[in-house]
Amino acid sequence: MRGDQHVSLSLATAALLIAPWVTSTDPVLLAVLLFGIFVGSLAPDADAVDAAIFNGRIAGAKGKRGQVVNGFAVVLPIFGYTIRYLIYYPLSLVFLLLLRKSYRHRHRGLLHSFSGVGLTSLILSGYLALILIWLGWPLTLLPAFGCAFFAGCVLHLMEDTCTPAGVAWLYPFSRRRMAGRVRALGAFEMRPTAFTIVLAIAAAGMIIAPFVTTASPEGLGCLALVTTSALWLLFMLVSRVRRERPRR
Repeated sequence: MRGDQHVSLSLATAALLIAPWVTSTDPVLLAVLLFGIFVGSLAPDADAVDAAIFNGRIAGAKGKRGQVVNGFAVVLPIFGYTIRYLIYYPLSLVFLLLLRKSYRHRHRGLLHSFSGVGLTSLILSGYLALILIWLGWPLTLLPAFGCAFFAGCVLHLMEDTCTPAGVAWLYPFSRRRMAGRVRALGAFEMRPTAFTIVLAIAAAGMIIAPFVTTASPEGLGCLALVTTSALWLLFMLVSRVRRERPRR
């Protein structure tokens, strides 16, 4: 999918999950969580030289929403080049030495796998911890950013799973891919946009719910989790996601 679609879908999903806790959560923590999701939603494409995370802006993000998104996007190249040269390449070398011919450097390879984004999240958090310690700043919010970054990466993989190229979730241990039929560059492909709107409406409903019902934040949190899971399952069904044979 395009960078703007990744960002929109990931942030809308995060908004739905976080919505029940908005009024009771520290605004700084919320900002860190959303920023982590934002960066993570683009991070897996750091294995491609033309990825949005290297540009400092998100193509396709327009209007006032686009201005806000691109205002944060100016720091993306720092994360992009760090992930590509200080995490992805070293990890690729390790897997190449361990697995030899069973590993290949490829787009939608290691950085588009569960193990790849998990290791990337841990190593990036380690780098950030070293920087914060050097600056003398507290590490209080670092776990929140690391978890949000990982969640953004996983959402990116879920979104790419819905496209024809698909995702090999267990790469490099397995090349079997899950793939769908969403062609993000198609002129008449409306499924990502429609799904983003549905997620945003659901998130708005969750934000309003505490003021019009007696439901507790815990109850709404469970409802948000169930709703998010159900909507994503529906989106994958509509996208006709299925398991494909491994590529050579």
